[in-house]
This record gives sequence, C-alpha cells and structure tokens, in this order.
Amino acid sequence: MNELNTYEMISKENWAPTPLLKANIISDYFNSEIWLKREDCTPVKSFKLRGALSVLSDLVDQGSNINKIVAASAGNYGLAIAEACKRNNIPCVIYVPENANESKVERIKLTGSEVVKLGSDFDDAKLHGKKYAEDAGDIFLEDGDLDGMHVGAGTIGTEIINSGIDFDYIFVPIGNGSLISGIGKAFKDSKSKAQIIGLIPSASPCMYLALNGKNYENQTADTIADGLSVRIPVIASVNRVKTIVDDILLVEEKLLLKSMKSFIDHENLLVEPSSAITLAGLSEYREKFPENSKICFIITGGLVDPSMINSIIDSEGVI
Repeated sequence: MNELNTYEMISKENWAPTPLLKANIISDYFNSEIWLKREDCTPVKSFKLRGALSVLSDLVDQGSNINKIVAASAGNYGLAIAEACKRNNIPCVIYVPENANESKVERIKLTGSEVVKLGSDFDDAKLHGKKYAEDAGDIFLEDGDLDGMHVGAGTIGTEIINSGIDFDYIFVPIGNGSLISGIGKAFKDSKSKAQIIGLIPSASPCMYLALNGKNYENQTADTIADGLSVRIPVIASVNRVKTIVDDILLVEEKLLLKSMKSFIDHENLLVEPSSAITLAGLSEYREKFPENSKICFIITGGLVDPSMINSIIDSEGVI
C-alpha cells in the first residue's frame, strides 16, 4: 500500500489524527516551543498500530494464503500486530522475551493471540519466532523489514505537516528504525525545513553504531526502554534511516527515568521510557538546539511496566 492509500486508510480511524499538544512548562524551561505528538492515544497505546494495519491490509489485498501470522516483539509491535490480526480474523502468535513488560503481554492475550515467552531479549525471541514460523509454514512479520511499517509510521509525519506548525526539529526515538524512516521520508518529501533528530539509549547502542558504520557485534541491549532495545539491527532498515536522518543522539540511560518523572510532574503524563528519551535527549544536548526553536517530540507509547512506577515517583526529574 502506498503512502497516500495508507494515509487515507488511517484517516478513517476514529483516533486519527492523534493529538499534537504544546507542553507549556517544558517549553518555558527550554525557552522554545515543545510540542508532543501523542501516539499513546491509539487503541494499542503506541504508534505501531498504523504500520500493523497497513501490513495486514497489504496481505489481505494480495490474497495471500494466511494460515497464521507470527511476530516477535518487546511488546508494542506485538500488540499492534495482534490487534490488526484480530480485526482480520487471522490467528496470531507473538514471541516475546522472558523479561517482557507484563502489562503489554496481558494486552496481547486479550486480543485472542497466543503469546510465547522465549529468549533472553527481543532478538533472541525473534530467532525463536522465525524458526517456529519456518517449521510451521506460517508468515513471519519482521518489523524493521516491512515496507508497511515504514509507510504506516509515515502517516505520523503527514499529520504533523498538516498541522501547519513550522517545526525546526522532530525528535524521534530509534528502535529498529521504522518510525524514524517513515516520519523522515514524509518530511523530506514535503521539502520541510525540519531536521530529523534520532535518539538512541546509551545502554542499547547497536543501532547508533550501525548507523555510524561501526562494529556493533557483541554489544548489549540492556536499556529500560524496551521498545528501543535492539541487539541485532535490520540492515535494510539501517540503510533507510541513513538517507533521512539529520543527526543521531546517543542519550544517557540514567536520564530516561528522570525524564519520565518530569513528564509526570509537568504534563501529568505517564510515558514509556522509549518516549521519555525525547526529553532526555534535549536535556543532555541542549546546546545543539537554539532557543526559540519549534520542536516536536514523538511520544511513541504509554504502556509503562507497573513495576517501574515506584522508581519513577522516587526519581528526581530533569526539569
């Protein structure tokens, strides 16, 4: 499905476009305009539903012989695929790592999909899921390798552009890269002046290293931002991101929890660590971004592991 058709399909959803709201206190602190693109306001509480609906629509339209869909996920992608499969009455199996966010796992189960906990991290779970699909003759959907996921994410960029706000910077968290490649392409195609800024947690540096042409083997992916935890980059996605990103920031892990606290304190908003990296990145690299800038944070999701709540409350903020 091309960009226009995908945008038209997403526009018919009763939750689209997602809110784009100014964060007044955060704006005052940085003496700039900070806006939040609230992807936590979709039915699955993350941006992933856009791409999942696009991917499943493509499969159905192509008349693919679908016995079962298999995917691997740290949580959000799996939930989105499970929801899209439910809408299309297609059986679904989601592989998640053994330490997966329980609130996300339970939401996946509520769609009627099967959840298999296997593997020490996301990439390990993905290997198990791929083997299962191959042995069973089922379709395995790999997030970073699916055109539909990139195109679906691009609808976020189109909604921001259509807001009429002339942004200077778009802050986009980077996991496997589908989000930033989709949003970035939308902005580049529109000839916008906005610079696309990617953010990667220091405790999961593989994508940062891959995007900078450095060796990423034997690196860990030990970040609290489960949606950004990548140990084995998808090379096709890396190559896409390279063509559209203007700068990539490696953000201190310790700032993620503090930024979650600041979102609660000043926006009354509970966001995932993967979303909080936007504020963390601006806090750490403030000198890179002139005052009076217009900056959009992509709030990728809002499903926070309940076990983190006390740590967030006890933390100091970055503001």
